[in-house]
Formats: sequence, structure tokens, C-alpha cells
Amino acid sequence: MYEEMIALLIIVCIIVWTVVLIKYLHENKKYKNSSYGKQSSKSFWKTISNQGARGEYRTSLVIDDAPLKDKMIFNCYIPNRNGDKTEIDMIMLCNKGIYVIENKNYSGWIFGDEKSKNWCETLKGKKYFFYNPIKQNKSHIKNLEKMLKVGDEKYISLITFNANANLKKVSTESQNVYVIGYNKLKQFMKDQLDKSDVLTDEQIEEIYQKLLPGTQLSDAEKQEHIERIRKTYKK
Repeated sequence: MYEEMIALLIIVCIIVWTVVLIKYLHENKKYKNSSYGKQSSKSFWKTISNQGARGEYRTSLVIDDAPLKDKMIFNCYIPNRNGDKTEIDMIMLCNKGIYVIENKNYSGWIFGDEKSKNWCETLKGKKYFFYNPIKQNKSHIKNLEKMLKVGDEKYISLITFNANANLKKVSTESQNVYVIGYNKLKQFMKDQLDKSDVLTDEQIEEIYQKLLPGTQLSDAEKQEHIERIRKTYKK
């Protein structure tokens, strides 16, 4: 009886691990075929093991499924006004415009408006503050326009939050500024089809080629950027 139970347990473990392996291989293949996976130097495992990268990847999957002819740029480093570099999470280029996407991985209730310096995350009874992502993205767009010179009206500022965030009280005022929760992102992307075209296919390709080198920094250059940001926030 004991030997039969051990044998059954082994069979169950083999079945479970086989299912897990098949699922992992399927997700790994999906990752490699995604716009994020094709451009990222990170493996599937490293991406899903990192909270920030995992959130960006999941957001990119929704965008990949959108009925828009687009080109995606991920983790793009561009010059800023201080002569250093700033990193932009995602940029979607399509006929409808240049979508500058700041992806946030927060949980709990989110409170904020366009003018406040900081926003608030309320989680398990505690409050945590973070820099206003609309202001952050506005700075990204200014730096992008200085580089691309295509016209301010062609940019859409899109702040996305992961599935664990509840946008409890968030407001925007400016045109082409949006704050979207993960569960509403799919519909938002569909709605963009109703907008007029502002970029031609040739312009999209030209912008893409200008930005692509910014995604190809070495690990040392990326680490230098991280250390510079840490020092800035310590001041």
C-alpha cells in the first residue's frame, strides 16, 4: 500500500511538472514573438522575474493586440536638457501619433491629479508617495520633441498602471494626456482608431530609426544611468 502511494505521488509530480514545463515553453515562445521580446536583451525568465520589466511586457502584449499598424520602442534612452540621458519605458509609433508610455507598477488605491507634485499609493492602510507620472512623461515628451522636431501636437502622453492598481481618484486636464488602468487599456487602444492620422508611414520609419540606437546601450551605460538617478534622488 505504501509503495503504491509513493508511486502515485511520483506520477502526480511528473504530471504537474510536465504541465508547468509545457506552460513555460508556451509563454517563452510567446515572449520571443512579442515586440518586447524581439527588442529586449533580457530572457523571458529575467523579464518575468523583474517587477518593472514584467509590467512593461504585459502592457506591451495588450498594445501588440491592438488593431493599429505600429512600431514599438522599449526602454529608450534619449538626451535630456542636462546633457545626460533619460529613459522612456515605451514609445508606440503609429499613424495616430507618438504615444509616450510611462508604465507604473503600483498596487492598492492610487490618488493624483495633473498639477500635484506627487501622487499617493494607499496600500494596506499605509500611504506611499511617488513623483507625478504626468509631469514625468511631460518631461520625456519635451526631450523627445527637442530631438525629433515633429510638432508637439503629435504626442500622446499615456500613463498605464498594472492590474493590481485601483485608480481611485485620478484626474487629467490637458488634451492628449491619459491615465489608464490595465483592465481598460485594451478598449483605449481600440478607441484610437477613431482618431485622424497625423503621421505617414515614412515619418514613422524615420522616427523609429532615430530612436532605435537609444535602446542599444551597454549594461555598463545603463548601470551608470541608474547610479546617476539614485544620486539625484538622494540630494
